[in-house]
Amino acid sequence: MVILGIHDGHNASAALLIDGKLVCSIAEERLTRAKHEYGFPGQAIETVLNTAGITIADVDHIAMATATLPPAYYYTSRNAKFSISDYWHEQKEYWYPKLYEGKDPSYTELFKKHIDMSRFPYDESLIKDEKDHQGMWKARVKHLCETLGVSEDMISVHNHHNCHAYYGYVASPYRRGEDTLVYTMDGGGYGENGTVSIAKAGEPLEFLSRSSNCNIGRMYRYTTLLLGMRPADHEYKLMGLAAYNTGDYAKKAYDVFADTLQVDGLGFSYKNEVKDHFFHFKDRLEGERFDSIAFGIQKRTEELLTEWIHNGIEKTGIKNIVMSGGVAQNIKANKLIWEMDAVQQLFIPPGPGDESISIGAVYAEAIKRGVKVDDIESIDNAYFGTSFTDDQIKQAIEGSDLKDWEVRQVTPDDVAEVLANGDVVARFGQDNAEFGARALGNRSIIADPRSPNVIHHINKLVKMRDFWMPFAPSILAEREADYMINPKGIDGRFMAIGFDSTELAREHLSAGLHPFDHSARPQIVRKEDNPGYHAIIKAFEKVTGVGAVMNTSFNIHGEPIVGTPEQAIDTFSRCGLHHLLLGSWMISKPEKERL
Repeated sequence: MVILGIHDGHNASAALLIDGKLVCSIAEERLTRAKHEYGFPGQAIETVLNTAGITIADVDHIAMATATLPPAYYYTSRNAKFSISDYWHEQKEYWYPKLYEGKDPSYTELFKKHIDMSRFPYDESLIKDEKDHQGMWKARVKHLCETLGVSEDMISVHNHHNCHAYYGYVASPYRRGEDTLVYTMDGGGYGENGTVSIAKAGEPLEFLSRSSNCNIGRMYRYTTLLLGMRPADHEYKLMGLAAYNTGDYAKKAYDVFADTLQVDGLGFSYKNEVKDHFFHFKDRLEGERFDSIAFGIQKRTEELLTEWIHNGIEKTGIKNIVMSGGVAQNIKANKLIWEMDAVQQLFIPPGPGDESISIGAVYAEAIKRGVKVDDIESIDNAYFGTSFTDDQIKQAIEGSDLKDWEVRQVTPDDVAEVLANGDVVARFGQDNAEFGARALGNRSIIADPRSPNVIHHINKLVKMRDFWMPFAPSILAEREADYMINPKGIDGRFMAIGFDSTELAREHLSAGLHPFDHSARPQIVRKEDNPGYHAIIKAFEKVTGVGAVMNTSFNIHGEPIVGTPEQAIDTFSRCGLHHLLLGSWMISKPEKERL
């Protein structure tokens, strides 16, 4: 059975399941170069089919994720195009008049500057107005059928949070033989923003709770905007900032958040009802320090999540936890969750945000059509993107203007020497790309993790990252115990979970740890998951004694992670990086071009 999964909202993506195995999944942004791409993922669909060597005629079923998406967001490509000032404008000129003045402003009129009708391929005669999600659904289906040349009876749609839940559940390596408690949480989808379900070994999910009041993500999103950062994008910056405040001067900011949302069993309620989170927090946080506000929202997030998960364990007796959805990307909260005495295991899949609901949709569709859960393969690793042959890489090199740059074939030992000498290397591995927003070695910028100065160096060369933000370490699996404190053996392969570090880590990995609390969100690198990357780190260990490298995503700030060899060369040419490792080929700029 061949099932094509499609998510055509923000962070659009496609996935392909063939006889119970996930063959490929990729986000549209990697191909269009528009971060958080919104709309029909045509290039992603073409890519997953080509990767499998099939055509649309070979597909048996098409599974879509989320039926309720408003036309206004398709017209404006909201998440892909909006700036911070646009999001402020949205609050002041759309939501405030709507919620507080009883007006009905036009969203598309307010943001007409972002509307490009050539990017709106849908039949407008099916859409009554900018809020008509039912008409938009009909237009989406019609466009899909016409574009792919398929009949409507091939298409089904799955609940947004079911897709999150099934992705986390089926992807988990812990699901066989033991029951699992699955949590989803995000900013909203299908009228819900949080669910709890039981995954009995080998059985479809049994949902215990569905909430439209799980507003953790919404609270965090608006706090991000209030601090002048981009919502649904820069929440990780608040999380990194929060650790610098010990809480001594943050009580007022914390109380503002604590006086609103409360855990209520497996759902949520409000201590004090709020009409609108953004303006409620804006009025009450005025004059508070930025780090106090970050501390307050992060601490409250941690309290809400740990209490919610504790209640689920207490109710069901199940101690294996899976989390999926955008809020599951809160590394610091995830650390506190796995440290709970009641938790036995915690699994966060790679890319748990909306980019993965195309995968959840194919899993849900397969189960709906009678495929047993145990006949669907768990993911072995996070590398289910595209790969490139040595010939394709050579063609990209030969077809590019490399000026007077040096091009040579190298071994892992050669790369290790370059890193040990203090140089920074962008690595584009020819093996499958990692899925999600975390670079896991195949589309990464890597460096010697021993000196914190490398952080400023990389920021100067390419990342322009906020000064308080840490990078992450990629650690050999055989050296994990030397560097990370992980007594429960929590799966740390996807940079999704935080851990405390050892004294040796603070000596060897200072550039990959949080500067204030010395915690880390590591990638644990197993040889069987990524032999090429493992070999480079192993060679670096042989030279330096350090069984890890510093890792950050291969992209210029504000752009998606590179998706093709040509994009890798283009990005390399537009920044100050010294070396590009493209497959087994290293391209190096002359000294005069290095910053």
